Amino acid sequence: MLTPTQLQAIRDVVATGSLRTAARRLGYSPSAISQQIASVERVLGVPLFERSPRSVRPTAAGAQLARRAVRLLADLEAAEDEMRSFAAAERGRLHLGSFWSAGFRLMPAVLTDFLRDRPHVDVRYEEGDPPVTLPAVTEGRLDLAVIFEYGTVPRNDPSDLERTLILEEPLYVLVPKKHRLARRRRIRVADLSAERWICYREDTDAARSLFHICAEGGFRPEVIFRTNDYNLPFELVRNGLGVAIVPELALSKSEDVHLIRLANPTHVRRVFAVRRSGDPNPFLDQAVAVLRAAAATIDRELSQTIDLPTAV
Repeated sequence: MLTPTQLQAIRDVVATGSLRTAARRLGYSPSAISQQIASVERVLGVPLFERSPRSVRPTAAGAQLARRAVRLLADLEAAEDEMRSFAAAERGRLHLGSFWSAGFRLMPAVLTDFLRDRPHVDVRYEEGDPPVTLPAVTEGRLDLAVIFEYGTVPRNDPSDLERTLILEEPLYVLVPKKHRLARRRRIRVADLSAERWICYREDTDAARSLFHICAEGGFRPEVIFRTNDYNLPFELVRNGLGVAIVPELALSKSEDVHLIRLANPTHVRRVFAVRRSGDPNPFLDQAVAVLRAAAATIDRELSQTIDLPTAV
């Protein structure tokens, strides 16, 4: 197989018409350049130059190989430049996934940060709950996933994944404006045993969390509406059709709906960034840092914009 040194020798001898000049360009002796060309001729079985005491002239084969050498060496140089840019974290990929409310609240900060400051990084995003995104990280289809875990429903991640806590969200009960408990700041779930409930799909961790929380309060909730639309519970509660529990990232300002924190401090949802252990991707630490900063900002904004009851 031809080497870069041989290709450089052929390219420069054809370009200059001189062994001596080509040798000076490349930092070799004329004898070394001549030996490189002779070696190629032996391997390929074709003469590349007509030699005379005063000059070397390329044969048709030599001229053609010189043309190819120019392109091949340019490609090699471009490949080296690309690898240097990867080493300098100027190029690469960052494929992200997250569940809906984190995607809505947190991911825009990460996507904006990378697309603005690192235009040569292949940044992609897809939405999905942990049962979808965790296997994608394990299999290498995603570099990082934002997942959640309810305090009452611990998750067993694959052992080759590393998780970083991004946010611990309190859980809120949504009740109608005129509800008998609407002026409370904190509430024990046992006080809601007689309520009709709005919940997420039965096969979700959110639904399992609700049933665990209610079981601790000594009752089984009567779930009459199920939806995976984060906005619908607010509308159903506003119309007096039931109550619901939602995590902080899913909160939105809604008229005629009051928010009450669950009194038990263990009733939370934790948000994690998950990646493969030992993944050398240079962009992961930056992505996690942006996520944590965005989470802190969102937490402050929500505490300022969501009107919580002032009475006990």
